[in-house]
Amino acid sequence: MKKSDIDKIKDLISFGSDVAGPVTAAAISYITGNFQGAILGSAYGAIFKRGIIEIADRILSSREKSRVGVTAAYALTKIKLRLDAGENIRDDDFFDENTGKRSDAEEIFEGVLLKAKNEHEEKKTKILGNIYANTTFTSEFSVGEANHLLQITENLTYQEICILALIERKDETDGIVLRKKWKNEENESDDTITLNFSTKEASVFQQAYELCNKGLMFCGNSQGDTTVLMTASDILPDELMLTIMGITFCKIMGLGDIPDEDIEEVKSCLS
Repeated sequence: MKKSDIDKIKDLISFGSDVAGPVTAAAISYITGNFQGAILGSAYGAIFKRGIIEIADRILSSREKSRVGVTAAYALTKIKLRLDAGENIRDDDFFDENTGKRSDAEEIFEGVLLKAKNEHEEKKTKILGNIYANTTFTSEFSVGEANHLLQITENLTYQEICILALIERKDETDGIVLRKKWKNEENESDDTITLNFSTKEASVFQQAYELCNKGLMFCGNSQGDTTVLMTASDILPDELMLTIMGITFCKIMGLGDIPDEDIEEVKSCLS
């Protein structure tokens, strides 16, 4: 017997249950319960339905199905949470379909699912789901920016994402005190930068440096001074700040969802 569209959606989302757990169950209940008519009959729901079915009809490995399924589940539950909070989806032309052209929303959703399919770091699937969900509620976030963010996210490690999350919340969370400078421990008056990094620390500093090169962070202070970074050893952790683009991208990625324990390793290296 040929599977219905709803069954195809449920089956694919179910593949993510080993990663998402309760989120998968919640997403399936939305699809099969009272929320079904509301979401699948809406503009974003129709796009969600087509996008999932198109992916479901492709030949995917079990791990690819899992990653796509969990990303879709995270996107759906985030949309549901924001709707339940009384928020409205964007009212520009994001969902509009023109003759011979898919809507921007459908293009972005396909991009999110394809990135998820090929993503080996499964913790990034939630970030990808957040990108689609939050983009559907943010009219000022353009399609060009969304595609740029997807490209950047694809090339970020999860640890780099955790560095961004740490810097985003460092001024809002007690207990986050980052190193102000590197000094020679034998002579406190000596301002010579030490390079006695462990391999782990060196990796984190290099990733922070690369985030700065991507335009997501910079080193600066409250007086408006900025530090020119020639190498990773020029990083002053306490002075790391998000750029304007970094602030926007972190918001769309929903980095507030990253648990504190996931940022502990980068925090210890930068403290």
